[in-house]
Amino acid sequence: MKDRRSRIFACAIILCMVLCSACGKKEVEVQDASVVYHFGEDDITYGEYYIYAKTVEEDYRKSYGNGVWDLELNVDDESRTVRDITIDDIIEDINRVKILASHAGDYSIALTDNEKAEVENKTEAFYKGLTDKDIKETELNKQIISKVMEENILAKKVYDQVLSDYDFEISDEEARMITFYDVVFECYSIEKDGSVKEYTDEKKALQLERANEALESLAQEEGIAYNDIVDKYNLSYSSEYTMSKAELIEEYGEAVANNILALSDGEVSVVIETQYGYHLFKMIESSNEELTKENKRQIIASKQKEYFNGVYSDWLKEFDSHFDASKDVNMELAGRFPFTGEDGKAAGKDSSSDKD
Repeated sequence: MKDRRSRIFACAIILCMVLCSACGKKEVEVQDASVVYHFGEDDITYGEYYIYAKTVEEDYRKSYGNGVWDLELNVDDESRTVRDITIDDIIEDINRVKILASHAGDYSIALTDNEKAEVENKTEAFYKGLTDKDIKETELNKQIISKVMEENILAKKVYDQVLSDYDFEISDEEARMITFYDVVFECYSIEKDGSVKEYTDEKKALQLERANEALESLAQEEGIAYNDIVDKYNLSYSSEYTMSKAELIEEYGEAVANNILALSDGEVSVVIETQYGYHLFKMIESSNEELTKENKRQIIASKQKEYFNGVYSDWLKEFDSHFDASKDVNMELAGRFPFTGEDGKAAGKDSSSDKD
């Protein structure tokens, strides 16, 4: 269930994200039985909601099976089922598509001939998968399906354009991943109750003496193993680590991090004091090309997300600043999700009603 919201948003894009810029607010009208909720000046009908929800349902069912919906998850100290969480996410995805697509004109974005053909093909495929019962209950037709497909493509193009307008360049140094060995002559102990007990000054002085002794051994004895030092001095917290510069600073502080980063492959530091005790650092690999590349990708993705969320937040306020899913959604309609039972068949569906 990791990364659930980005996964569902990707599903909406696969549906392949218009043309409705507005603000204002209307309450859900009980007498309009086909409207799940109002968003800006758009009426989100049950048919439109069904297209998104059906895609998500099929994706989850393939990945996790039908039993996933009743699984309880703890979200913000509240226990909720996957079903209820997913309904909220579907609504968020629809709103995101609406908002992004509404800005297509701002970027002079339109569908290409190939994209129009893609919309037509996906519309036909989705419509063909509907039963007569589905069509009757959702009031779906090819025009509605085509509109949703167009909006998804437009929204994806707007999203890409927003990100392309911002410089997310990250240097190799910022993303550099290193692997090193940290021999720690600790100056604290963990008590049985989990509390941390700091060593006395006398015991700290002994640890410093032992650290300098170990450093001298490393300088004089060729091929000495770090495990031998750990075993000889009964060290509890020594280990090999792979970290980025940001992680090093978070763990050891900027001054110590810079000392570690300055080491060449195979080089050993002098004895360095930190809040944990006295350390000997040995650089194993000063730059792992593959891990650095992946870290750069993750840093850029994080910056992109942060930047896009800022832009989207402003657009949401313009489009519909008062929308509240807990109050404005007709849960009688939205709550019909998922549409299939535990056996994978459409809930309450008579197989004889399948559309040719």
